[in-house]
Amino acid sequence: MHKVAFFTEAGSKKGYGHLVRSYTIFEKFQSLDAQFFIDSDINFDDKFENLHYFSWDTLSIKQKYDVILIDSYEADLKIYNMLQQHTKLLICIDDFNRLDYPSGMIINFAPNAENLHYSTKKKNYTYLLGLEYMPIRKDFLKQQVKKQEQIFIMLGGADITNLTLKLVQNLQNVNMKKVVVHNNPKIAQELTTIANVTVLFQPDDISLIKSMKESSIAITTASMSAYEFAFLKIPTIIIAIAENQKNGVTQFLNHNIAAYSLEDVREIIFLIQNIQNNEYSLSNTIDGLGTQRIYNKVMELL
Repeated sequence: MHKVAFFTEAGSKKGYGHLVRSYTIFEKFQSLDAQFFIDSDINFDDKFENLHYFSWDTLSIKQKYDVILIDSYEADLKIYNMLQQHTKLLICIDDFNRLDYPSGMIINFAPNAENLHYSTKKKNYTYLLGLEYMPIRKDFLKQQVKKQEQIFIMLGGADITNLTLKLVQNLQNVNMKKVVVHNNPKIAQELTTIANVTVLFQPDDISLIKSMKESSIAITTASMSAYEFAFLKIPTIIIAIAENQKNGVTQFLNHNIAAYSLEDVREIIFLIQNIQNNEYSLSNTIDGLGTQRIYNKVMELL
């Protein structure tokens, strides 16, 4: 049986996006001898099974794997080179051509990844580029629920820019239910004092995805969640809360992944009204088969 290892990071200041997307791919490989390693200051054992915790600073590999997948903004090139020495196939998930990756497979889910970063291909590399490889969590693929008149707000569980409270306060006069995800107990408590607001405090995946599916408008970061809302055909307003996210905003808008981007929270009511008053052509490119396509290509190469 093939041995497969996944390496990624998450945490209070790192967000959860890398964990979600790499674990979604990992689930497709669990019929093999697969292990999942995570560098994190948070324990995620209540949400994800079979996690092994480590630190990039002390990472040491002794055994050999048929496949190693790494999804990181923090690991340096030395780590990538070390991992390559212990595998037949190194898979690097990339967002903005961060490093000169060792030979192997490069996956970039961005809608125009090929034109933006990989117009020139290197020898000894396999490239899986674009939305057809987007990993969508299996719970999203189940039967749809009926949408309600509600706004779903999730600026990352850590809300590293502290925008959530200000955003909700600016929406108080919008006569729609607001479902807000937040993992800070103090801010979550303050949010509950605002009328027509339901707070999901550190929600499990089932509760989170159910509320996402029921929403008619979403406000989220320019990240993995925006792709998930596009899959659900929910008009979305995106906010770039990190430098790497700013690079992707134009792609989200040009490819109908999102309806608008928000730079000033005072404009949020105007954007909500625009969504309510207009029909949007949402992307049909994300079909939920991305992880299967990745799995098929990896097994073909092995």
